[in-house]
Amino acid sequence: MSHALLEVQDLRHTYRTRQGDQTVLDGITFDVRRGEFASIVGPSGCGKTTLLRTLSGLLRPTHGTIALSGKVITGVPQGLAMVFQDYRASLFPWRRVGANVEFPLLGRVAKAERRSRTAESLAAVGLADAADKYPWQLSGGMQQRVAIARALAMRPELLLMDEPFASVDAQTRSDLEDLLLRVREQFDVTILFVTHDVDESVYLSTRVLSLSKAPTVMTADVAVPLTFPRDQIRTRENPSFVETRSEVARLIRQASPGGLSTADSSH
Repeated sequence: MSHALLEVQDLRHTYRTRQGDQTVLDGITFDVRRGEFASIVGPSGCGKTTLLRTLSGLLRPTHGTIALSGKVITGVPQGLAMVFQDYRASLFPWRRVGANVEFPLLGRVAKAERRSRTAESLAAVGLADAADKYPWQLSGGMQQRVAIARALAMRPELLLMDEPFASVDAQTRSDLEDLLLRVREQFDVTILFVTHDVDESVYLSTRVLSLSKAPTVMTADVAVPLTFPRDQIRTRENPSFVETRSEVARLIRQASPGGLSTADSSH
């Protein structure tokens, strides 16, 4: 019997276009166990976002199965939350921060529990005093913290994140990476994280899943031999970080159009 929280089996997806069928995912199989932090990396245009949309139930795949806690996903499942790259599109500008965080709980959770979860989630992301502000009154990094708080308020078993830090500056990105590791531990949440940043994937994760160019297959499942907690300076100076980072970067380069062939990868 599998102990995986998320099980993906032979996942395929083909878009029908005027120019003909375009296969993006071509037989993806992997699982994510409870408590893991798994990152997905791959060359630009390889279908990372399409994969995440199928996993979230927003897009029905052409073929294959996805199961969460042993139940096959046929729509957006309970027990799953998602944080998108563009926080400006995911937050309601006319709702205050607290109301944004509380929104997905409406009609599902009693009022007192909604308020409690909202306060706890905002405190966890360092925005305990921002509940009465509007998103547009906050910086980009703070708005993404609100999006993370909203996901945490749902108490998900699995948190999907689609390049959530790609739109912020480097220092804010480092702060958000460390925030994410803290809330992961606090809320005991399993995370599947899509990123185009190799260093970020290794810094955050227990595993890195590497994808090929489209039509996409999985090329490697790389274990990250680093312990927690992690530190932006010391962890990145660790020889195991440097070695793993090089391995993942090499996999992506080999998978990219015009990249190295396998035979050339040692040079």
